[in-house]
Amino acid sequence: MQTIVSIPHQEYPATVRDLVEEKLQHLLKFNERIVSLRAVLTREADEHRVELVATVGHGVTLVVDSRGATLETSLADSLERMRRVLTRHKTKLETKSRRGGRAGH
Repeated sequence: MQTIVSIPHQEYPATVRDLVEEKLQHLLKFNERIVSLRAVLTREADEHRVELVATVGHGVTLVVDSRGATLETSLADSLERMRRVLTRHKTKLETKSRRGGRAGH
């Protein structure tokens, strides 16, 4: 799995990049079909924004966005949201394959 951490205006120390990459690796256990994960960290005035983009097999792209007063809260919130989205996507695929793979039948 490829991980990319983007900090456009370099507002955070270098250790933040390592921390975010480590936390992104943990998301792999919720969906093993993840091809790549990208995190974009930005700071807008007094607000921290974390956007996570996951590319999953067959060209599916899942996106979550979180804003908060601190980087830690917005990162934790976006990781929890991505965990739920990945789990829901995996469950949806498993349910679909158990029904024969054809939606609507």
